[in-house]
Amino acid sequence: MPTITLVNHLVARKGYAFVHGKPSEECLNCKFKVVCIDKLRENHLYEVIRVLDIKNPCKLYDYVTTVEVEEKPITLVIPKRLALEGLKFTYKPINCSERECPNYNICNAPYVKGSLPVVVINVGSRVECRVSREAVVKAEVILAD
Repeated sequence: MPTITLVNHLVARKGYAFVHGKPSEECLNCKFKVVCIDKLRENHLYEVIRVLDIKNPCKLYDYVTTVEVEEKPITLVIPKRLALEGLKFTYKPINCSERECPNYNICNAPYVKGSLPVVVINVGSRVECRVSREAVVKAEVILAD
């Protein structure tokens, strides 16, 4: 279900994806905090699905634009034994430095830092991995609270 929020006017375009991080001090005291910050979950990945023609002043970005966003799943490589739709577990990244591997960017997702709780929403194909000691697959997950 889409969520209405505010984003920097420079990135307010359909398809833009972002990870919602910690708010700045200015944001904590802003009258738009309820819409801009409070509706999104920290460290979750979102994608703009619709841009509305509503602008509001912002101390950080001059102004912000109202958009609709949806949480976007993250594709990761996970152990096959944990690849069950609906399963919640703590994801631990594979410590991989094989930059030539076609799955390097999936195993080293830039928005997944350290161990995080995730929920599997879709299981994909098996992945050949020289680093992991167990069978692994691609999977779409969302971050769990």
